[in-house]
Amino acid sequence: MTRRVVTAFPETTIERAAEVLTENRFSALPVVDDRHRLVGIVTTSDLLRAAVVHDRVGEPVGEVMTTTPMFMTSDADVRIIAHRLRRYGERRAMPIVDKGVVVGIVTRGDILRRPPRGGPVGRWFDRLTPGRPHHRGWRSGGRGGRCAADVMTPLEDVICVDEDALVDTAAALLTQNRWRALPVLSGDDLVGVVSEADLLPDRLTGRRTPLPRTVGGAMSRDLVTVRASTSTDDLARAMVSRGLRMVPVVDDDDRMVGVVSRGDLLREEYRRRRSTRAASSPSSSSPGSVDERHTSDVVEGP
Repeated sequence: MTRRVVTAFPETTIERAAEVLTENRFSALPVVDDRHRLVGIVTTSDLLRAAVVHDRVGEPVGEVMTTTPMFMTSDADVRIIAHRLRRYGERRAMPIVDKGVVVGIVTRGDILRRPPRGGPVGRWFDRLTPGRPHHRGWRSGGRGGRCAADVMTPLEDVICVDEDALVDTAAALLTQNRWRALPVLSGDDLVGVVSEADLLPDRLTGRRTPLPRTVGGAMSRDLVTVRASTSTDDLARAMVSRGLRMVPVVDDDDRMVGVVSRGDLLREEYRRRRSTRAASSPSSSSPGSVDERHTSDVVEGP
């Protein structure tokens, strides 16, 4: 697990939480009280819904968070954590709590990532042996705008994986680059999307058939795509309502030209709001600029 956990307080502004999530490329923040006891969790989906669907950006995180978050203890079996993160698809991060206090967090990426060798957990993870990556280059960065084409990661910067690539290769690409899902290509054609949940090992399902060895056997073929001209507001509403983390963007000939993630849309929404606020009142301060005790904190585990 990760012991250095970035958390929010219930009083943290929604805008400040969105900044922390997008700057660090997190998918969720545990919410704690003054004693660092877990009281909730807030996700990128929660914040997108608050901003775009309900226009509640001025409210604190405590008003939009999940108040009964799932959590595990530090002595929990990693197989159970993996099972729950796979079974409950919306949950990508599992807070680790001892005696009510947040001491760490485990994400799907942590489980897919290869740890140092040694010990039973290390040997279990050693089954995930990355092969040679098959991908296009990636770099961080974003652009402002009001349609999918303006906020998407363009195709030349998107990590793609071949349909016949090994699942271990896809897992390595996801964890190394901190992506949630990868477009799958057959030649130049988009044929599916493979996500962390698709690749997460789950030994508790009771299935007797062997796990897929290639991306083509693990990916989702039920594709949801959007046109490059789709407005960011419409796209955000669709992603929130359908629980989508990443959507391929296609042109008029149905060729993929990029991808849009929840983080891209959240970043764009708050960039637009800051620009509007600055234009109307140049001297005003950001609503996120309050006492740091009420914005975010780093909790060091024991």
